[in-house]
Amino acid sequence: MGQRARVGRRLAAPFVVTLGLVSTLASPLVAQSAGPAAPLAPAVIAVVDYQRLMRESEAALSIRDQVEARRDRYEAELADERARLEAADRALNETRPDLAVEAYREKRQAFEADVAEVQRLVQERRRELDEASGMAFQQVRDAVVEIIADLGEGYRFNIVLSRSDVLVFTPEVDLTTVVLEALNTRLAEVTIPEFED
Repeated sequence: MGQRARVGRRLAAPFVVTLGLVSTLASPLVAQSAGPAAPLAPAVIAVVDYQRLMRESEAALSIRDQVEARRDRYEAELADERARLEAADRALNETRPDLAVEAYREKRQAFEADVAEVQRLVQERRRELDEASGMAFQQVRDAVVEIIADLGEGYRFNIVLSRSDVLVFTPEVDLTTVVLEALNTRLAEVTIPEFED
């Protein structure tokens, strides 16, 4: 007997016991129901490695490339702002001896307001990037769900589990490669949205 079969039997035994316990506990509830219930269809399970789809699909790769390019653009923009603020701070400190106390205080307050505005811009850019990425990946998730629903008609499965939630399964029930190929055909690229400045 192979190692996989032994592992499968060891794992199956507690499941069968648990299933028997649930059916025993549920039987009085079924008996009290209003009428005879239709029998449940037998479970036909497929497994999909969702993380792999989000990692390797052409759409996901295109999203990551765009996010990285936009992050680089934002970083360049913010580097210019930081350089401007550093130059303004130096200039203000150099003129301090020549300014009256009140004049210096006003200029310092204006500078600090400028710093706060740049910090707000940093947070806004970060939020925009997260939101744009999330919207784009939602399109990929929606396409995956549609593809799995379409495949269900041919493969006749009625339950799909994420590979990360399954301890042991046979390769025949893993449809990840089929879903990945269909996803690359249906949604090769997703454009992340731009936000108004």
